[in-house]
Order: sequence, then structure tokens, then C-alpha cells
Amino acid sequence: MPGFAFGRRARLDAPLGYRRVFSQGRRVSAHRLLLWHRKREDAACLAASGAGPHRESARPGAAVSGARLGLSVGAKIGNAVARNRLKRLVRETFRLHRGRLDAREDLVVCLRPGCRWKNRAAAEKDLLDLWKKAGILSS
Repeated sequence: MPGFAFGRRARLDAPLGYRRVFSQGRRVSAHRLLLWHRKREDAACLAASGAGPHRESARPGAAVSGARLGLSVGAKIGNAVARNRLKRLVRETFRLHRGRLDAREDLVVCLRPGCRWKNRAAAEKDLLDLWKKAGILSS
């Protein structure tokens, strides 16, 4: 199922991308989560403005299609095992629902210290509610 892959193009991995989301994006909060999101300019908008190639991706010349996810998980969340498990749950939920998200959005999900999901269903419920609240999830 190539439509459900979570490859390099689905990741927000360049520091410039994170800076743009934090400085120009909008913040939406929930009980255990904080979401920063920013709509990317598409290639047509950049070409019309003469801004040159869109270089938020780590790979030069890589085409960006679909929403991209970045994660910010602090040490207050728990030990490395707990942090990595929570990050896996966020990535898996994003991977499964990426097609329903606005294709030009860059997202950064910040987990708060009270975040203690027991399974993917709990993570999925919280994330879908947050994305609906932000207005970036289609039905």
C-alpha cells in the first residue's frame, strides 16, 4: 500500500521547516497535546512570486506532496522508551490519516508531560480531535 507510507517526504526534518512552522504557523492546544501548523506555499505560488525553489525539505529538489509531520517531545515526558513509544503512536496515526489532512500543511505535534496513551486508539482519538479543532482534517 504505497498510499500509506511514511517516507522522507512525509517528515518535517529540516530545522528551517520547524522554524517556519513555529514562527509563521498557528497553535492549537488540547489537554495532552499542542499542535503547530502552517500552510506551505505550493510551487505555482512560489514561481509566480519569483521566490525560487521551495527548500524546506532536507533533500534538494525533492517534491513535497501531502502533509508533513514533525515531532517535539521533551525529556519531561518520561524516559527514552516512553518518549519513543509515544512518537511511534503519533507517526502511525499520521501515516494512516495523512490522506485526510490538508495536503499543504506542515504539522509539529508537541507532547505535553501528562500524555500517557495506553494504545493507538487513545492516541488516534486525541490527534483526530486536535486536527478537527485546527480545521485541517477532512471528513
